Amino acid sequence: MNGINLVTDEKGNTKALMLDLVYFKKENINAKSVMEALSNLQQLIDESVVANKKDNDWESAKSKLEQLKNLK
Repeated sequence: MNGINLVTDEKGNTKALMLDLVYFKKENINAKSVMEALSNLQQLIDESVVANKKDNDWESAKSKLEQLKNLK
């Protein structure tokens, strides 16, 4: 449905949905139609990929800093 946009990451994983409320209003699309178009929302949620936050811990930061120091 026009007005419902998927936001994906660089790997193609769906990360978010954007609803264009102005478009819906302009085209006189009602909430029931939008909800019907989102009937696969649970599937999108189930298939979403949670990013691994391991790269953002202190040990990873120290390792990256050490690698940068060794580039000289």
